[in-house]
Amino acid sequence: MFLKTFVFILTLALALTQFGPAAAVPQVQTIGASRPDEDGHRLKLWLTINARKRFLEISWKNAPAQMGDNVLLTLQNPHSFERRTLPTGTPLASFACDEGSGSGDGAADYVPVQGFTRKPRIELTTKESPALRQYWVSNGGSAQVVAAIQPSLTTQWFTTGVPFDYALSRNVSSQTSCYGYWASYINAEGRILAKNCVRAHPRWMNELRSVVGELRLRDLFIPGTHDSGSYRPNFDPLLRESLVTKYALTQDDDIMGQLMHGVRYLDIRVGYYRASQEKFFIYHGITKQRPLQEVINQVKDFVHETNEIVIFGLKEFPVGFGKNLGVHRLLVSYLREQFQDLIAHPSLGWRASLRDIWSRQQNVILAYDKHAIVEENPQLLFGAVEQRWGNVQTWPRLETFLRNINDFDVSRFSSRPVADMAELTPETWDVILDKHGGLRKMADTINWRISQLYRDELGDHSNIVAADFIRGTTIVETAVEWNRRKVAY
Repeated sequence: MFLKTFVFILTLALALTQFGPAAAVPQVQTIGASRPDEDGHRLKLWLTINARKRFLEISWKNAPAQMGDNVLLTLQNPHSFERRTLPTGTPLASFACDEGSGSGDGAADYVPVQGFTRKPRIELTTKESPALRQYWVSNGGSAQVVAAIQPSLTTQWFTTGVPFDYALSRNVSSQTSCYGYWASYINAEGRILAKNCVRAHPRWMNELRSVVGELRLRDLFIPGTHDSGSYRPNFDPLLRESLVTKYALTQDDDIMGQLMHGVRYLDIRVGYYRASQEKFFIYHGITKQRPLQEVINQVKDFVHETNEIVIFGLKEFPVGFGKNLGVHRLLVSYLREQFQDLIAHPSLGWRASLRDIWSRQQNVILAYDKHAIVEENPQLLFGAVEQRWGNVQTWPRLETFLRNINDFDVSRFSSRPVADMAELTPETWDVILDKHGGLRKMADTINWRISQLYRDELGDHSNIVAADFIRGTTIVETAVEWNRRKVAY
């Protein structure tokens, strides 16, 4: 039994180390100049979700960080804050941990803080009376304050210890914007200097139609997910994590949830399971994940509801396809039957503008990573999106790789989209020995750094950026901001 288990884990590890084609990491690091940000000095806040423990994270940039400033987390949209004096008060919760966003190797331009979550209070002491506790309340006390942070740096990333319930995300619709939690930066007088929320982006392309309508997909900054179909509904990593799930799951939202939160590039790995009534499944390496039918249904429902454009990138085909083209032909026939009129006709080409695609009402681009099959189906399939892999295990090496492929990027002169695969890749024995603690911990180590890198430096010319556990990044909001400024430059 032990031998069989070891062989299975070894096979899984070998598959996991082949996430993408091998790529040499350039040794020369060149930092390119980024385009000026017209509001680059404005205070901004972001809310993200830690992958390993699903704690809410609050990050900010350009904060005054003055004495008396607070960042407050509320359950409702705050319109005002005021101090109230109470005779007693106890801290809400404490959180001290050596894990969370920002842990790991590599120097950082800003330092995440693992601190504690507390009710914000000010203690006033006089000779006549003991200490009085003053608390911040929001909206006259109707909006509950669940966490507070006293900023010590102008730019920080803070893991709060407040758990995020993914049941909230399952209720997101095409009409949702903010939901669940709001973060506000206030000064000592309680004035709100900036605020943000846990936010969905179900229609960001259409909302920017007047700005990006004449651009190609290659011209946009497009949020993507790596191994998009590697999720489990209602999965709680704190209760059900195993060695297999540690290295097989890459997202916490299902496909609909990813799309509703702004993802427009899906990395789809299809396997063929001959013995099953349902023949096609999503695979991550050799591990079977969701039925392909489930994924397709969610994409169709999303596109019908929102009129957004989705790149459905089919890659690798890790199980059951063999060396001939027979199973590929079965899959293409299945895709045609399922997507029908939603399939963008390849005669549009990658040079087509978003307005051209919308005009045909064909919003799903089937990008297929098998040249012979693409040639057989010129009426159905686009060529594959190029995925650019670092295949590295540490942030310094990934950062070097990402900087180099963007600084020396000749592909920007082509119309074919390219995807920066912005995640760490464990090696075979890393998986077997659980060296890195799983993909969630690896993602938490780098996702805040990826967010900063593309927000402040690489976003100008980026195309697709795909990440593990994308809710732990600010990639979607960064993409929307960069795309909004495209025409101005």
